[in-house]
Amino acid sequence: MSDNLIYLFAAFAATWIVLFLYSFFLARRQREIEREIEVLRDHIQSDQGEGERRQAT
Repeated sequence: MSDNLIYLFAAFAATWIVLFLYSFFLARRQREIEREIEVLRDHIQSDQGEGERRQAT
């Protein structure tokens, strides 16, 4: 009976470790995507500013 509890605990611990690792990698990827979005927004704003300057001349 106690042998089965060891396996149950090992499976439970492994499941939580995998869950935490997965959420860590998701959070890291989300931060990377947010940075990429900011860079794209900056490029769009700078391109729109150049377009407005071209139309004014």
